[in-house]
Amino acid sequence: MCHKRNIFSALFVLCFVYSCQMDKKTTEPPVSTESTHSAEGKVAEQPTVLAILDGKVVLTDSTFTPIPHWADKSYTIFYCVRHAEKRKDQGDNPELTEEGMARAQRLGLILSQERLDMAFSTNFKRTVQTAEEVRRQAEKAPPGSSYPPSMQDVWLDETLRTGAGKRFLVVGHQNTVPQLLNRLTGSTEFQDIPDNDHGRLYVAVSKGIGETEVLEFRY
Repeated sequence: MCHKRNIFSALFVLCFVYSCQMDKKTTEPPVSTESTHSAEGKVAEQPTVLAILDGKVVLTDSTFTPIPHWADKSYTIFYCVRHAEKRKDQGDNPELTEEGMARAQRLGLILSQERLDMAFSTNFKRTVQTAEEVRRQAEKAPPGSSYPPSMQDVWLDETLRTGAGKRFLVVGHQNTVPQLLNRLTGSTEFQDIPDNDHGRLYVAVSKGIGETEVLEFRY
């Protein structure tokens, strides 16, 4: 009963935060919304992720997408994101901007009710900060760990070998996240993320290299 109450409380908070964002009058749309233009030239708002609850990705239009094999202990689930917005004035290893911290906090709320076994990031300030904010928001904070991007394939092989039935956050970069997804799927489908795009959330459900299904969302 307590667990269900926590889930509904978290969902209520997320709905409240989202509604408050929509009520604010700003010169730009909130960073968590996506817009496309219809054939008539009208702007259509695309749903973004509101929460991940009990194996479902809940969207802001009140629909949800089930995560495949969520309860199957032979699969590993990776929640993969690029780091949030970074500062432009701190060289090769910058920290997050205020906007980036706000995005990382939103990601933390989205994942706050999901049981994560580990929060992984590359060993850069911007990825570590993004992962740490998710850990801070979690109902039960997962351990954190980092690795150098050049060792990503070695790290992935080891994680797959020992990670069946587990769920991981992975925070990377505009090139390392697509590289990770391509290795998992055994394809070249995923291209580098555009430089100004920090709002993609990939859910990769894997039974091994070449046996992976990827869902893509916005947050």
